[in-house]
Amino acid sequence: MFRHLESYIRLRPLVLNRTAQRSLNNVQLPFQDDLTAADSDDFGLSDFQHYQESPEIVAKRQELSGFNPTIEDATSNNISKVQEEPISFEEQTKLKRPAIFVSKLSNPYTNLAIEDYVYNNMPIPTESGSNFNRLMFYTNSPCVVIGKNQNPWKEVNIPLLNSLHIPLVRRKSGGGTVVHDMGNVNYSFMTTKAQFDRFQFAELVVEAVNNCQESPHKIQVNERGDIVTVTDGINYKISGSAYKLSKGKSYHHGTMLLNLRLDILGKLLSRDENAIGKVESKASIASVKSKVTNLGLSQLKFIEVVSRGFTNSFGKNETIETHEADEYDQNELFGLTDFVEANTDRSASSFIIDETTELPDEIIKLSDELREWSWRYGSSQSFSHEITNHKLGFTITFHVGKHGVVESFELQFNDPQLLAQEKIEESFEFLQTFVEKGSVHYRGSDIAGFITNDMISDWVGECIDNTV
Repeated sequence: MFRHLESYIRLRPLVLNRTAQRSLNNVQLPFQDDLTAADSDDFGLSDFQHYQESPEIVAKRQELSGFNPTIEDATSNNISKVQEEPISFEEQTKLKRPAIFVSKLSNPYTNLAIEDYVYNNMPIPTESGSNFNRLMFYTNSPCVVIGKNQNPWKEVNIPLLNSLHIPLVRRKSGGGTVVHDMGNVNYSFMTTKAQFDRFQFAELVVEAVNNCQESPHKIQVNERGDIVTVTDGINYKISGSAYKLSKGKSYHHGTMLLNLRLDILGKLLSRDENAIGKVESKASIASVKSKVTNLGLSQLKFIEVVSRGFTNSFGKNETIETHEADEYDQNELFGLTDFVEANTDRSASSFIIDETTELPDEIIKLSDELREWSWRYGSSQSFSHEITNHKLGFTITFHVGKHGVVESFELQFNDPQLLAQEKIEESFEFLQTFVEKGSVHYRGSDIAGFITNDMISDWVGECIDNTV
């Protein structure tokens, strides 16, 4: 179902309530719902009931009433123009004009699938100067999102994650690991590959937020393309960046920390190697550890100001498009093109995605694929995981290959005189048989099921992912 962005960000309309309308200059006016049909005829107001004020009348009435439009009021027209007819989500993704999408869904797999669908359906302009850029916003329920080339066991406290029943999500783009909850907003800017710039949209976000009087912090872009704020000489990251380039297109997305539970974030991304083991992976991309803080801006305000910045930078110039060609040529001849464009309203299409939106089958299919263990965990590059049982005095190292399959494991005993060594080795013989067959995936419950000593099997399962 099509809705306009201003309805989502709840912009206050440029109208007065009926009492104010009737009381201007202390003159009581009969108006619409005060009139019966007979009254309408008596006063000659039948047609006037359908009267719509011109912009000049609205402005004059606001001046007389002392009504001052807010930033929200003034920007509503800059965000989107009213569509003549509602169109489907699929049609919206293929429009040959700039467009903004806001998802009110909170399922992380669905939102990532929608993001991918919008990206794949975005047309590529064939004329220079044109753009069909896309901007998408979404907020996920609590989850941890890792980059395409990362190792979850290395980046995340997987046992804690599963004990809290928080899902792990692997996105299609690179970048580092982030924690999502309802206290942040994810944004994704899409354009052509030729127009890709690691810093362009981050700078747009910074300018939009810094121009917002409600923002508690001034922010800036660092050399990595992350958005940070400086407090007492210390850089605190507020939004990281990840990128994807393919099919002649590119996108840049980030996670803006607005009011995130930072205490939970810290625990989920902290691994005690002494307790849950050490992970080594030469091929995976490690996250860059940074101090983080919240911006403190509301979600609606953040979406509003960044949407306005996007529209002002990339929106269609409606007035120039309606000018005759020779009139536009005259502007160019007299060097007035920049002036005309700077003083012309711009617009971008907008679409709200909610529970009533009919999503294409491709999105449902991709959402299901993103949920699969084979993608979230099994697509990790080869790695080793070394865990030590301090109570029994031995270490086990698992070597995991493609598709998350255990290729081998080895036991090392800290005390050669340990009397229990033979029994410990015996408890792993059944596991060894199935590992040699190449049929064991690196899941705690799978591996624990092949270890015959219950105490050891529970410990191994808990160290891997807290499943037994």
